[in-house]
Amino acid sequence: MNVQSHLFVLVYLPLVLILWRVLGGRLENQTAARGFLLCAGVVFCGWGSPLSLPVLGAEGAVSYQLGRRILREPERKRPLLWSGALALLAVLAFFKYTGFVLSLTPLEGAFRPPAWLMPLGLSFVTFQQILWLRDCYDGAVGKDVSPLDYACCITFFATATCGPITRVGELAPQLRRPAPFSWDDLAAGLYCFALGLAKKVIVAGVFANGANFGYAHGKDLSPVECVLTILCYTLQIYFDFSGYCDMASGMARMMGVRLPVNFNSPYQALSVRDFWGRWHITLSTFFRQCVYIPLGGNRNGTAATCRNIMIVFLLSGLWHGAGWGFIIWGGLHGAAQVVERLLKGKVSLPKPLAWALTFLFVNIAWVFFRADNVDQALALLGGLFRGGWGLPCAEFAAALPLKVMNEALGFLQNAIAPGGRALVYWVPLMLLPAGLGLLALPNPLAKAERFRPTVWRAVLTTVCLAGAVLLFAGVDTFIYANF
Repeated sequence: MNVQSHLFVLVYLPLVLILWRVLGGRLENQTAARGFLLCAGVVFCGWGSPLSLPVLGAEGAVSYQLGRRILREPERKRPLLWSGALALLAVLAFFKYTGFVLSLTPLEGAFRPPAWLMPLGLSFVTFQQILWLRDCYDGAVGKDVSPLDYACCITFFATATCGPITRVGELAPQLRRPAPFSWDDLAAGLYCFALGLAKKVIVAGVFANGANFGYAHGKDLSPVECVLTILCYTLQIYFDFSGYCDMASGMARMMGVRLPVNFNSPYQALSVRDFWGRWHITLSTFFRQCVYIPLGGNRNGTAATCRNIMIVFLLSGLWHGAGWGFIIWGGLHGAAQVVERLLKGKVSLPKPLAWALTFLFVNIAWVFFRADNVDQALALLGGLFRGGWGLPCAEFAAALPLKVMNEALGFLQNAIAPGGRALVYWVPLMLLPAGLGLLALPNPLAKAERFRPTVWRAVLTTVCLAGAVLLFAGVDTFIYANF
């Protein structure tokens, strides 16, 4: 089920919130509330592909039982952990990487796993289950997690699509006994949800138009248009993922549940390491605990530490997608962190310069992440060095606005002739500096922690929610839902 749809926003979410609070209003009804939540999660996860539910159910049953056995049989916990993690990764690899592996052989195109069997958010739920096994191994989760608790955690609709990657030991107690109903929680959650939805539908939608146009015409773009295309995708993925993180936290907050912070103004980072401390924080936590530390972390000297960093980021690139562009993107981030580590204490940059270099690097790396193939990425980057710097073409400007904005601009163009033509050209282009300006705003989740309802916030919530709902048509799914 798409989170950015009329069905979800106007029907599913209100029903779930109301019934969750009605059923869970009394302590003796908590089992009924969790049973309902599991049913709601199953409906959400299986809405588009019901035949994927047996795969998710079988995977969840196996990982739960293995975690319990790790807790009961500490003398066998290492082989149980490894067997569980490899089994989960095998399922992920079958669905996600079979096509990529076969493309490297003469069997390219011979077989592709059926998409209708792949569980929703498989990459996220796989890492969530591996983290459960790891927490059982470390003794960081109690023995009181029931099968119902576990099933609710891996099908929780707020995190199923794009995370955050939650720990069962932290989420299960909250689903078992959520915070009592509070109007402040409801208002803060609705505020975050509405702002996140508007970020996705309205703001990310505008920059998605520019990125799609630019990548489709990469070989014909001028240097300025190449720069704008790169910036458009940088802003698109920022507001897309930031929007979902706000929405997920908002939905959970309305239910009396707190999710881990997963996004914290990453484009304000002063280094690539700082960027990864702010972008997809729970993914970084997973790789640090489940890959970097088991490899030895930074305990075996500089060379081993640099090797471990590169392994982590190559795997991170591969997790995001089966393609050379993702691997190169991960490799670039790994190499940048290795360089930063080697120069630590030897080079000190002024903060403005450190921010500019980090932001420039992140922009360039995103090109490989977004491009359909490496050749397309290189063509776009190569376009930066062509001659012919000048204003972007009218077609690029016309591609940016949403449909309703294009219609309004078309009306103004006819009403204010001949000056309307300049208006139609410059107004869309001004959306880019406006988007860059929004990056300086504080994270809504930080505001939600000390949230107080005001008339201004009520108006902003209403406008964002109504505007997003009216503009749902033609909106793409969240970028991270593809991973």
